[in-house]
Amino acid sequence: MQNKWRFFYAFAALALPLCAIGQDNTRGDRSTTPPAVEEKTHRVHLSYKEKRRQRLLFKKPKVQNTARYEFYKRVEEAAKEKQKLLKKLSKPQYSNFTYFGHKKRPKRNKPYAMKYCKECGIRH
Repeated sequence: MQNKWRFFYAFAALALPLCAIGQDNTRGDRSTTPPAVEEKTHRVHLSYKEKRRQRLLFKKPKVQNTARYEFYKRVEEAAKEKQKLLKKLSKPQYSNFTYFGHKKRPKRNKPYAMKYCKECGIRH
């Protein structure tokens, strides 16, 4: 009989701490322990010479009359034109029914000023 109780106590002594590990924080974000706060690093003050050196290192040259700059400028403009053309061509030609097959949208005239159109066969 005592062996059964010893076994029960040994099992309880091993099982209860293992179950408690999984239930460490049951309240989730509402726990009373504050979250870890990161330490703020203080800024190092640079001297005038160091600041000037930093500015010169990050400053970009504004030379715009070189051949390389002009070449890249032309390439960028050509790419923009190509993008505009592709965007225009991606739209279907006759998607808007108000054009009636015209390149430009026909003007809406008053009923007494309408004329018969040979291109689309409608008075407008």
